[in-house]
Amino acid sequence: MEYWLRHLHPAWKGLIVFAAFCLVAWLLPIRQAGPDVSNVLGATAIFYSILIGFYISSAMSNLSRLKTLVATETGALIAIYHIVKLSIPAKLDETRERIDKYIIKRFDYEVKDYPEPTTKEFFEIFDVLKGAKGKSDGESAAINYIAEAMYYIAQARRETTIVGASIVNHISSALLYTLSTIIVASLFVLRGPGLESSLVAVLLSSAAVLSLLILHDVDGNRFGEEHFAIDTYQDVLNAIGKEPYYSQHYLKGFRYKPKEKTYRTNKAI
Repeated sequence: MEYWLRHLHPAWKGLIVFAAFCLVAWLLPIRQAGPDVSNVLGATAIFYSILIGFYISSAMSNLSRLKTLVATETGALIAIYHIVKLSIPAKLDETRERIDKYIIKRFDYEVKDYPEPTTKEFFEIFDVLKGAKGKSDGESAAINYIAEAMYYIAQARRETTIVGASIVNHISSALLYTLSTIIVASLFVLRGPGLESSLVAVLLSSAAVLSLLILHDVDGNRFGEEHFAIDTYQDVLNAIGKEPYYSQHYLKGFRYKPKEKTYRTNKAI
C-alpha cells in the first residue's frame, strides 16, 4: 500500500487529497474562531512557504542535474555501440550483450541507487575492447574515444549517487508536516458558515498538502521518472537492437505502464 501511494500519479494524489478535505469540511462542525487564530495562520503560512520553496528549489536543482547525468550516460552508451559497429565490427555482438546485461541489472534498482551494484556490469562493457588495437587511424581514434567515454560515464555514475540522494531528512519532514497541519487546522477553524468559505478552506488545505507531496516526489526522483529513469534506457536497448526490458520493480503497483505490447521482464518480486 505504501509503495502504491508513493508512486501514485500526482493527479490522483491531488484528487484524493481534495476529496478527503471535502469530507472533513462536511463532517467537521463550524466553530467560532478566536482572534489569535488568524495571526497564527499568517505566521505559519509565511514560514511554511519559505521552507517548502527552499526545499523544492534545491530538490529540483538536484533532479535537473540527475537528468543530465542519465542523458550523458545513455547517450554515451549509444555512441559507443555505433562506434564499435562502424570501426570494430568483430566486437559488436559482445558489446551489445554487455550493454544489454548492464541495462537489465540497472532496472533492479532505483535511479539513485544503481551505480554501485552495477559497477561490475558497467566495466564489463569496456572489457570487451581490452587489448583491441586499431588497424587504421580511424579505428585507433574510435578506441581512444571509447576509453575517454568510459572515464566520463564513470564520473557521471558516481555523481548520480550524490545528486540523487534525498535532501529532506526526518527532522525537516517532521517540521514541514507540523506546519502544514497547523495551516490546515487553522483554515478549517476560520471558515464561515457559507459554502464558499468551506470551499476556500478545502482548496487552500489541498494546496498546502500537495506542495508537500510534490516536494517528496521531486526529492525522491519520482517527478517525471517515466521519461528519464525508464524510457531513456529503453532508447539504449532500441539503439542496440534489443527488445525493451521492464523490471517488475517498476511495473508493480501501476507505477509504470509500458508502451510496447511485447517486452522482456523479470520474475515478479
